Amino acid sequence: MKKYRFFVDSKSHTARNFLITDKTTVGHISLVLRLKKGDEIILFDGFGTEYEAKIGYIDKKQVAGLILRAYQCQLPDKPKVLLAQSLPRAGKMDDIVRMNTEAGIIGFILFESENSIPKVEDYTETKVEHLKKVAQEALRQSEGVLLPEFKGPIKFNDLLKADADKKIILHSRDVEGSINLKEIQIQKNETVVLVIGPEGGLSPREVESAKNSGFTIAHLDMPILRTETAGIVASGIILS
Repeated sequence: MKKYRFFVDSKSHTARNFLITDKTTVGHISLVLRLKKGDEIILFDGFGTEYEAKIGYIDKKQVAGLILRAYQCQLPDKPKVLLAQSLPRAGKMDDIVRMNTEAGIIGFILFESENSIPKVEDYTETKVEHLKKVAQEALRQSEGVLLPEFKGPIKFNDLLKADADKKIILHSRDVEGSINLKEIQIQKNETVVLVIGPEGGLSPREVESAKNSGFTIAHLDMPILRTETAGIVASGIILS
């Protein structure tokens, strides 16, 4: 019988015990799945370790139990993609985080560009924490092992300082020097920063600044995609 899988952070377990108090997770375990005392589950920490565990106590507020065994997961033999996403309009970031976490990226860099509607100050700590919860659930559902890190939100000029083996901005094929993303050679051990602009696109000044900072301008051999779609398509191409 397949064991259900749940996220547990470093503060919620020891080598022998675990305690889950997150309301959404507890509700899913107790009310949706109707697990009970004695049921075995899998816990994952987002850093590549999983734990076989047994529920010893459960109510509407918490789930506790024993850690039976810890083991290291095999990490994906793929490029490490950091998605630098320009802040989109309300409601889109959840989908962006969910889909790209499922695809297997290792992190998000949130940034404000000239055409962004939301600004850095609109992204409170509470909003970023919510996005981390979205990523945790996406990782649970997709049975991934590495929880993406979140950086930012930052200004576009700070994004230009990003360090990676490959730095790519997804933009228009009409820009001089733009390369088809599929033609960029990326090795499995390389780290890639993939920049996705907002609904109105990156400004010419931003594109020129990125080129001067060592970014490659790339495009997809596809129709024009929305900002929430472009990242998952491009990251999927790189990761495949």
